[in-house]
Amino acid sequence: MANVVTSTDDYQFWRDEKLANAQTNIEHCLVEVSNPNQLLKSEKDQISHLCRVNNFALFSTPVQQDYELSIVSFNQQFGLESYDQHLYVKNQGLAHITQSVDQNQAEFIPYTNRAIGWHTDGYYNSVEDRIRAFSLFCVNPAQQGGENQWIDQQMAYLLLREENPDVTAALTHSQAMTIPAHMVDGQTRRKSSIGPIFFTDEATSELYMRYTQRKKNVAFYDSAEIKQAVELLDKLLAGNTPYHFKHTMHANQGLLCNNILHKRSTFTDQAKSPRLMLRGRYFNRVQS
Repeated sequence: MANVVTSTDDYQFWRDEKLANAQTNIEHCLVEVSNPNQLLKSEKDQISHLCRVNNFALFSTPVQQDYELSIVSFNQQFGLESYDQHLYVKNQGLAHITQSVDQNQAEFIPYTNRAIGWHTDGYYNSVEDRIRAFSLFCVNPAQQGGENQWIDQQMAYLLLREENPDVTAALTHSQAMTIPAHMVDGQTRRKSSIGPIFFTDEATSELYMRYTQRKKNVAFYDSAEIKQAVELLDKLLAGNTPYHFKHTMHANQGLLCNNILHKRSTFTDQAKSPRLMLRGRYFNRVQS
C-alpha cells in the first residue's frame, strides 16, 4: 500500500478503494468454519478478504475439545506465529482474558469485569514489538454484558480526514502521544513509548494506529491542534457511523483482525462459569 498519509494522490486512490469495498453489515462479516484446524480454501479466502478490506473478520466454529490448540492452528493458517510474550500469556501465546482473583493481575483492566474504552492493542509497545494483528475467541460468554465494539482504524482515519485534513495531520505528529515508562519498585518494566497516533507502518506500508482513551498515564503533545484533534477523534468514536460494529460473542465465536480500534462493555459473570476469552497478539498482519 502506498503512503496515504503523505501523498494526496495515493490517499485519493486508497480512499475510493476503501469506501468501495467496506462492509457495513455484520452478518456479511461472519464466516462459518467447519474445522478450525484445517480450513477449507473457501473459508480461508473469505476471512482473508474481510481482513484485507475491513481489517477484521468474525468466525464461528463447532465445539472444540482442545480449543487452545485449535485457535493456535487457526491463527497459524493466516501466518500468525510470532506472538507477543507479555505478562500472563499462557501456552501457545494465548492469554486467558477473564476476571482474576490475583491482585497483581487484576491491576490490568482486561482481567476485571470493568468496561474498557477505545484502544488498539499494545499501544504502549515499542516499534520493535508493534502489534499488527490480534485474535479473540470466546470459550464462555458472560451471564450479562461483555459486548465488544470496534471500528477499522483505517476507516476512522478516512472519516476524520474527509471532515478535516488538519485533524489527521495533527494525529500523525511524531510525538502526538506518550505512554510513560512502567516502573515497579524503582525498576523499569517497560520503557516509555512516544510516537504518532496514526502512522504508516514501515514493515507493511499499511496505515496503523496506536491509541487509548484511558487518559491515566497517557500524555498528549502540548499543542492546541493535537488536543483538539484527540477530542474530535473521541467524538467520532462515540458516534454511530455505518462502520461502527458491535457484537456480544457466543461460545465458539471469534474475531481475527489487523489490530482494529475496539472497546468492551462491563459484564456480570455466572458464579460457576465465568466469561473466558482467548486472546493472541501478533507482530505480523493477517496473511492475505
